[in-house]
Amino acid sequence: MDINWQGLITAAITVFVITYFTKKSRFEVQEGQLKFGLFIRGLGIACLIFSLVPLIVLVTGNYQVEKPGEAVALVGLAVGFGIGAVYSLAEGFLVKGRFDDKGIYFSTPWTGVKEEAWADLEAVTFNGWCYWYLLRFKDGRVIRISSYLGGHGYLLELLREMGYDV
Repeated sequence: MDINWQGLITAAITVFVITYFTKKSRFEVQEGQLKFGLFIRGLGIACLIFSLVPLIVLVTGNYQVEKPGEAVALVGLAVGFGIGAVYSLAEGFLVKGRFDDKGIYFSTPWTGVKEEAWADLEAVTFNGWCYWYLLRFKDGRVIRISSYLGGHGYLLELLREMGYDV
């Protein structure tokens, strides 16, 4: 039986990096603030670079083997990493929030601005698949707090003080 060492090492490094940055971001910003740190922004910049390289190779024709479908693969890489870049950069620079003992204000480019009072909070659940906390309010609004969001540790402490099991 052959062991895929490269796959195992890659998986181990991925788990380590994700765990490290999640724990680091818990209390990374000033108490009461929510925003992404360098990890998401750096991921966006890396994706941007990875999307530009295939485009440059395609435009300049600077590749050595011309196989059928090679241009499609280069365009696919550029589009895939380009989408990742737009998403990560938007998350990293445009998602922000703040909270205090009265309520929470949260703004994203995807769902807009939400401002809610803690008195209207109905439930707090954790989605292990997406690795975010779901804050559900009486008016039906939902705020998703990513585990990669800087300052979410302070928010979890406040929610525990309010009697929620997080």
